[in-house]
Amino acid sequence: MAQADPKKCAKMTVFRSDRHEDFAAMVFVTMVVVSVLLYMAYIVPTISLKAPSDGLILSVAVQPDTKVQRDDLLYTIEVKEKKYVSGALEEKSVVKEIKAKTNGTVLSVGVKAGDEVKKDKQSILVLDHEKGTLP
Repeated sequence: MAQADPKKCAKMTVFRSDRHEDFAAMVFVTMVVVSVLLYMAYIVPTISLKAPSDGLILSVAVQPDTKVQRDDLLYTIEVKEKKYVSGALEEKSVVKEIKAKTNGTVLSVGVKAGDEVKKDKQSILVLDHEKGTLP
C-alpha cells in the first residue's frame, strides 16, 4: 500500500476549506448585521404597535403627541392564556401592561378602553422613536 505524501497532508484544514474563506464569510455576516441595525436605528421612521394576542384593551395611558420614555406604560390589555395542566386545557384571563421599549413620541392612538383587538390585525399605537435607538 502506498503511503501519502506528507506535504499534501499538511495543507489540509479541519473543515477542508481555506481559512480565508471562513474569515470572508464572518466579515460579510458582520457587515449585514451592522447594516440592518443602522437601518432600524436611523431610517425606520415609525413603529406601529399591534396587539400581542387577542384581547380587550383595558386602558390607554398615552395620547397623541405625548413624549414617552423607555419603560413608560403605553396601554393595558386583558388576554386569555391557555395551557395544558394534567392533560386538560385551562384558560385564564391575564392583564398585561405594555411598556415603551424606546424613547419617542406617540403619533396616533387607534383604540380606546373597551375595544377588542385581534393579534397583529389592528394598529394600537404609532410611535416615532428617537433616532439612533433601536425600536
